[in-house]
Amino acid sequence: FPKNGKVLLITGMAAGFAGLFQTPLTALFFAMEVMVIGKIEYEALLPGVIASFTASYTSHFLGLEKFSVNIQQSINMNDLKNMILMILVGIILGIVGRIFSTSLSALKTLFQGGEVTPLFSIGATLGFILAPIFHLPIELCVALGYTGVFASATNTLLAPMMIGLEVFGGHQMIAFLIICIFAYLVNGNKSIYTAQIKNF
Repeated sequence: FPKNGKVLLITGMAAGFAGLFQTPLTALFFAMEVMVIGKIEYEALLPGVIASFTASYTSHFLGLEKFSVNIQQSINMNDLKNMILMILVGIILGIVGRIFSTSLSALKTLFQGGEVTPLFSIGATLGFILAPIFHLPIELCVALGYTGVFASATNTLLAPMMIGLEVFGGHQMIAFLIICIFAYLVNGNKSIYTAQIKNF
C-alpha cells in the first residue's frame, strides 16, 4: 500500500468526519483538500465518496442524530448593499478564524480537546453578535458564522461551502459561497492543522 497511503488516509478521514457529523459531501471535500494547501486530491474521490456516504448512513442507522437546521430566513443577494455586507461579514469571520488558528498552539498548552467543534461554536456565536450590528437575520447570520470561521481556521474552501448546504440547506447558498470565499482569502494560509502542506 505505499503508493496508496495518501488515498487510504483521505478515505479514512472522510469516513470519520462523515460518521461523526453525517455530512458526507463536507467530509469528502474536507479530507481531499485539507492535507495540501491549494491542491485537491482527486485520486481519492471514488473511495472517499463511498467511505463518507457509508459512514454517514451507518452512524444514522445506529442512532446518531444529524445536526441540521433548515434556514428559512433570507436576504436578497441581488442587492449590492447585501453583497457588500456579506463580503464584510466574511472578512470579519476570516480574521477571527485566522486569530484562532494562529493562537491554537498556545491554547493547546492550556487544554486538550477538539479543534473543529469549537470553531463551529465560535463562528455561530460571532454570527449571533454580528447579526444585529449589520441588521441581518439572526438565524442566517449564525449559520454563516458557523461556516465562515470553519473556512478560515481550517484553510479549506469547498468543505465549508458543502457544510452550509448539508447542515443549513441550499436556500441561501450564494451568501454561504461569498462568506466562505472571503473568510478563506483573509486567512493567509494559516491553519489549525500545522501538518498542512503548502503547494507553492
